[in-house]
Amino acid sequence: MKNLLLLLTILPFLAFSQIAEIPKIDFKLNAEEVNKYVELFGLNDADALVVRLAYSRLPHIEPESYYIVYFNNGKVRRYEINESAQSMASPKIKRIRLKKKKYSEYWAFLNLCTTEGKFDIDQNQLATLGEKANSWRNAISGGQTYTFGLYQGENYTKYKSFLPSMFTDEEYPGYEDKRKLIYVMEGFRILSED
Repeated sequence: MKNLLLLLTILPFLAFSQIAEIPKIDFKLNAEEVNKYVELFGLNDADALVVRLAYSRLPHIEPESYYIVYFNNGKVRRYEINESAQSMASPKIKRIRLKKKKYSEYWAFLNLCTTEGKFDIDQNQLATLGEKANSWRNAISGGQTYTFGLYQGENYTKYKSFLPSMFTDEEYPGYEDKRKLIYVMEGFRILSED
């Protein structure tokens, strides 16, 4: 957490030297069609990079999802989707205004995550808790599931982990991947707080 706070303190200084072009990302999966967010948000650029953050207390319902959209022209947009627990209700999409002077900070963090390999996470390690942690499963209720996704064109990567912050000690299997997930998600979340 200290590293993240330090990063966000120096991020404005790093931002001035950043290029506003979507960096090459090593995606884990490939879909047969362009990601649904292009149509959902009415994006003109099918090659825009969509970053998704969701925190859920229930296994299959993510009531709020936060999105950051990067365009190769240097622009950045933010969206929020509130979904109802009722399957018939349509989600409410809200575009969040973002000041142009903040664009460079968003680009700096994206480029930093890419160059430092922060998006290179092993999903299998996120799900691993180890023998010592298995006793926690029955004791934990109401914990948060973190969901993080990157979508660009037909490529995407999606990570999910239950209570990753609880299992970041070196004694737990997959702690490095859990730390990366927390770093990336908290970095984008803090960046999005205006």
